[in-house]
Amino acid sequence: MIENQSEFVTVYMMAESEDVAVHISTSLVKERLVACANVNAGTRSIYEWDGIIQLENEVTVFMKTMRKHVDAVVARIKELHSYDVPCVTVAPIIDGNADYMKWISQQVD
Repeated sequence: MIENQSEFVTVYMMAESEDVAVHISTSLVKERLVACANVNAGTRSIYEWDGIIQLENEVTVFMKTMRKHVDAVVARIKELHSYDVPCVTVAPIIDGNADYMKWISQQVD
């Protein structure tokens, strides 16, 4: 069990392309707002926008950080993102490898 497990979160983001996803992810890692980002191409998204059903190829990104950085991460994503309303959600990490969580805290603290 991880001590202070509520401190750790995964930020989920969608991007229009791998280039956009890598640019945002690299910026956030360099700025030490996230410890790691996993960029996964090949997501098919279906949603309604302006009254029209959209079917788009997108890129999924999972970023690991600490809760105290969430506001800054979301703000920075909104600055860098190509979408008017980017998908950004946050989920708590409820358990996992304590050594990995220690590494996250060292990267972003």
